Amino acid sequence: MTGALSTAALPPQTTASPVTERGFKDVLAHLPSGVTVLTTSGPDGAGAAGMTASAVCSLSLDPPMILACAANHSRTLARIRTTGVLAVNVLREDQVPLARRFADPHLDQDARFAATAHRLEDGLPVLHDALAWLTCTVQAAHPGGDHTILTAEVRRLGLGGGHPLLWHNRTFRILA
Repeated sequence: MTGALSTAALPPQTTASPVTERGFKDVLAHLPSGVTVLTTSGPDGAGAAGMTASAVCSLSLDPPMILACAANHSRTLARIRTTGVLAVNVLREDQVPLARRFADPHLDQDARFAATAHRLEDGLPVLHDALAWLTCTVQAAHPGGDHTILTAEVRRLGLGGGHPLLWHNRTFRILA
């Protein structure tokens, strides 16, 4: 039978269970995503802020827009709300230390940027060795439980080189 899927190749079905925080996290941990660092500047162009984020995706081609999600308690989200702008830095497979630095809740913003080569593009901090980057203007912020969903229009973009860093099953991964 050409084109038929063998049931022997399918994993066994699991039984349904009630939705718990742990179960929800366990299931979504199997959804691979790219790793980014969202950055912004302070209201006066100084005082950069940044955070690691994996909940970033394209939203629209016309106009070019992205969607990004950040925890409501995030210091970077608070700064993005003030400035109304952000940069999305797509990380390369060799940038795990950078992803960890911007995810460390105990490291202040100045320390994150002091240890990271970056430049200003369109008035926003862009990481020197990013695989790709976008600068964006926030169009809207929507409540999403313990996170905020940002929609933003892309103003400028750039491409570097290399392969992406991925987040899957609670660990960093690279493409095979």
